[in-house]
Amino acid sequence: MSSKVIPLRRSSASAGGSEDRNRRPKAIPRVLSHTPGMTKETIADACREQERVIAEHEPRLTAMVAKIIADKLPPIETWVGAIFTTEDEDDEGVLVEVTSRQQAIDATKTWTSIEKGLRAPPLPDRLDIVVEAQLVVGLVSIDVEPALPVTRRQAEAVNLPTHLLFAKGEAFASVGDEPSTYETLLAAYQEHKRLVDEHSEDLLDKLREASARSVLDECAGIILALGPDGNAVSVVRREQALKLVAEKPFLERKLTRPQSTDELEDGREVLSFPIVVWAKGHVSVQMREVVHAV
Repeated sequence: MSSKVIPLRRSSASAGGSEDRNRRPKAIPRVLSHTPGMTKETIADACREQERVIAEHEPRLTAMVAKIIADKLPPIETWVGAIFTTEDEDDEGVLVEVTSRQQAIDATKTWTSIEKGLRAPPLPDRLDIVVEAQLVVGLVSIDVEPALPVTRRQAEAVNLPTHLLFAKGEAFASVGDEPSTYETLLAAYQEHKRLVDEHSEDLLDKLREASARSVLDECAGIILALGPDGNAVSVVRREQALKLVAEKPFLERKLTRPQSTDELEDGREVLSFPIVVWAKGHVSVQMREVVHAV
């Protein structure tokens, strides 16, 4: 087994203001607006709280984005998420919503820098979020990972890699043609996240094996939910993984966009690794990071 690949880890927020166009961290801070006179320490604490709040409410925002994509509404870049504290006890004191970019611009006129940031060209395939914490308002761009519904026709047309053909019947048994609801999209998102966490070690082992015979950045992971009998876990070339996300342009772009790279201080590369998950009648592409010794 190769020791050149070490465990998957979540992408972290970008540490600086500049962005390498081949690097796509989970969250990219774009603009901050705060009260004059606030100390750097207070602002830093607020930014950490914003990061925590985004992570806490990411499932709700992602399900809303999945509904937008499933309903074939305008592209994700035309929408803006919002996370604000409220006095409404029925909403657990937090307002979470997704609105049109123009409405978000109109609502943020009080914060000139945020409004200006929203008028700037958005980053492709990412959701801009306006988030408030500890009297600091931030505009953050996040890489969402929605689980999108699969129709029975799409499932029947999928051409699985040969060694996974046995899984087709069980893995696709839950697909249907009913309209997607926010609740089903949220449940699918949560299940897909759970499956990736549960099978990260299995994927890592298979990725180590794959790295010995192919280029690592040409690989993708696959997790197919088989129901009571377990799950099928594999690593294949990305062109094979694309068969599972056919007719899902948003997910296809995740598999075909330029490889995201970073480098640790010791010279090892950090590579983004896509994982296609098929469970609960939905498919998603989850991005994780692996460290590879060159």
